[in-house]
Amino acid sequence: MANAPNPLNKPGWNWFKSFQYNEGNDSPSDARNVLLVVAALITAVTFQPGVNPPGGVWQDGDHSGRAIYATQTGPFYVFLISNTLALSTAIFIIISLTHKFPLPQCL
Repeated sequence: MANAPNPLNKPGWNWFKSFQYNEGNDSPSDARNVLLVVAALITAVTFQPGVNPPGGVWQDGDHSGRAIYATQTGPFYVFLISNTLALSTAIFIIISLTHKFPLPQCL
């Protein structure tokens, strides 16, 4: 295994080009399916902290039902805004990729 070829050591080899869309090898539907999977995973990961915020929620007292992390207003707003933007963007990508997608008509 010591003499196995390593593409990282080849001069002129770019690792980024191996992940780019290649019109000859990849079909548009495959690229769309990969984007849909990634967007669905991002949506799931960003939806969960909205339902169950980091640090949990207060169980009793005046703050019951509110996020414990909300007591630190600055970091909580950064989390809230970035999580909302990520969720909204992922949902927008899913809608854009499935817009006018042909579905079988059930009668």
